[in-house]
Amino acid sequence: MAGQTGITNTYLYLQYVNDQNDDPSADPSALDTIKATIDQVNELIGQKCARNFGSATYKEWVETKGESYVVLNNYPITKVKLFSPNSVDVCTVEGTGFSIATVSSNNSSVVLSAIATDGSTETESVLNYSSYANVSSLVTAIDSVSGWDAEVLSDRGSNLTSLIRPIDSEWALDEKVYLNGPYLGSKARISYDSDAILDLSGYNGTVFVWYTAGYTLPVCDASGGTLSTVGNVPAGLTLVANEIIKDYLNSKDEDRNMKEEDQGDYKFIRDGISSAISRHWSDLNQFARKSV
Repeated sequence: MAGQTGITNTYLYLQYVNDQNDDPSADPSALDTIKATIDQVNELIGQKCARNFGSATYKEWVETKGESYVVLNNYPITKVKLFSPNSVDVCTVEGTGFSIATVSSNNSSVVLSAIATDGSTETESVLNYSSYANVSSLVTAIDSVSGWDAEVLSDRGSNLTSLIRPIDSEWALDEKVYLNGPYLGSKARISYDSDAILDLSGYNGTVFVWYTAGYTLPVCDASGGTLSTVGNVPAGLTLVANEIIKDYLNSKDEDRNMKEEDQGDYKFIRDGISSAISRHWSDLNQFARKSV
């Protein structure tokens, strides 16, 4: 059985409870409930705080709103791989012979969507950047899709497709859609005032940031008996998470009117945990996504 990780885990929660007269680890069914609750609490705290806590890499296009800094979605920022204050068009995409044709993109693919002239035949072609790492290979792949044409702009064929700016949807029927990406890198540094802020050396407007942020999460074994990775999550955040778990479990035990089917109901459990999170929000909100 796999171990458990998050801003808290079974090992850390049992250490927090630390009541030998009522040791929940002595009851396997109670331990299973605790472990399941911890997983739910970790997930719902992340949703409530609107951020990811575990260390990961992100690519974001951010509007500075006239300021010479940006507040990024996730923190603590630990590494900036690329900061670019400008963008450049790298290729065009166009659909012909359809009734409707649109192009959308995200951080992993470009999607070509079309409805044929019969009004009913729909097609969707997903071109993953993992298969087409540079713009030249992506353009070649698009050209091979019936009804679609693409063109590399200038000398941008070697640009990385994974850095193409996402678009929700753009009309492409007999019109060129311009896909763009970051143009040249520049200097930026993590702010001395906050590890969620990037100082941009005077640049403003829409900028691109490729960065790593988040904590090393603690990991325990499946039984919650040992801690294999200590991590560096703030002690205050783990404490609040443990308090929320205990609050929910106590309220669940105290509610004698709760039916057995309610206790196993997924939505009922999540609603109960969400209520516990709300009760502790005054302590938890300091760890939420930052804003200006």
